[in-house]
Amino acid sequence: MAGTPKARDEYNGYVDDVCTLLWQGADTSLIAKHLVQIADRQMGLTDTESRADLAAEKLLEWRRAVAR
Repeated sequence: MAGTPKARDEYNGYVDDVCTLLWQGADTSLIAKHLVQIADRQMGLTDTESRADLAAEKLLEWRRAVAR
């Protein structure tokens, strides 16, 4: 992704919604569901649930760290 400006722009488009979920107190399940929807609808990827769960957990860890 770092070497592909178009990909960077695409991912930047998802940040606002994910951050909104984080700051509204969404749980792992809701964030993971949102990530799966992005992967499916926007990227055309399938079978992303396990990675979305892991990413959601990491995002919540980050939220806890910055909210201190």
